[in-house]
Amino acid sequence: MHKVAFITGTGDGIGRSLAQLLLEKGYVVFGYSRKNKLKHPNFNFTKIDLSNIESVQNINFPEIKCKEIILINNAATIGKIVPIHLKTTQEIVHEYNVNIITPTILCNKFINKYLNYKKTIINISSGAAIKSIPSWNTYSATKAALDRLTDTISKENIPNLEIFSIHPGIVDTNMQKRIRDSDSDKFPLKEQFIKFYKTDQLEDPRVVSRKIFIVINNPGIFKENILSARNIEIS
Repeated sequence: MHKVAFITGTGDGIGRSLAQLLLEKGYVVFGYSRKNKLKHPNFNFTKIDLSNIESVQNINFPEIKCKEIILINNAATIGKIVPIHLKTTQEIVHEYNVNIITPTILCNKFINKYLNYKKTIINISSGAAIKSIPSWNTYSATKAALDRLTDTISKENIPNLEIFSIHPGIVDTNMQKRIRDSDSDKFPLKEQFIKFYKTDQLEDPRVVSRKIFIVINNPGIFKENILSARNIEIS
C-alpha cells in the first residue's frame, strides 16, 4: 500500500465523496460510519456509532507500511436545532461526543500509531466555528473547539505531521436538508438557508472534496492551518 486514508462519516455527503475521490486516486480507504453505500476492492468499512466513546476507544488503526497516511475527521452532527435550554443532557453529550471528543481521540490514536510516518490530518470544521448561529449552539461550540485543537496540535512539533482544519462552506448535504426542515420558531435563520437552496448557492460535495484533495496533495502552499474551501481554487 502506497497511500492510505482513514475517513469518518463516509455514509454520505462530504465523507462519501472524499472516499470516492481518494479511491479514484489510488488510495486504500478505511471508512467509519453507521451506514455504507460504497463498494470498492480498496474500501474497508467499519460500522460504528461515533457518538459511542467506548466504541471509538476500541478503534485500532492497522499496522501498515506506506508512503502517505491521512486521517480525515469528517463525521459531525448539527444536533437538535433549538435554543440550548430546549436540549436534553443526552442530546448535548451526543453532539459533543461526535463533533469534538471523537476527533480528539482519533487524532491521538493516529499520531501515536504512525508517529514516524509522513502523515496528514484533515479536520472538517465549519464557518459556524467563527460565527455564532442561534440554535446551532453545540455545533458552533464544537467546531470552534476543533479549530483550536487543530491549531494547537500544529504548534506541538509532532514529527512528520501536517494538520489542517477546513471550513467547507454551505454544501448540498443531508445536514442542509435538516436545517431547511427545522422549526422556524426555534431557528430564526431558516428562511435564509431555504433561499441558499432555491438560488443554487449550495456547493456540490464533489467540488469540496476536490478542494480538500488540493490541501492533502500540496500542504506546503498553505501558510495557515485553518482554511476556507471558498478560498481554494481548483485549477
